[in-house]
Amino acid sequence: MDYAANLALFLLKNTGSIFGRFVSRMTAAEQRTLFGRVVGKGRIVIDGEKEEVSNLVIVCFGQDYDYRNVTKWNTL
Repeated sequence: MDYAANLALFLLKNTGSIFGRFVSRMTAAEQRTLFGRVVGKGRIVIDGEKEEVSNLVIVCFGQDYDYRNVTKWNTL
């Protein structure tokens, strides 16, 4: 299965461009269906310009955020 193509079509549908950026909460089942693995809990960031999928985590008592589990599309 070509997960990079799935992500590009998902971005095209939800942002209007394959180079868009989508940030939302996704269940583990949705993550497995869309890109074949679970990145993490919380907000999932799909960045079409950088071709990355990552997990946005709030740290420092809500004062800052961190991108974790950054994965390039070509490694999916």
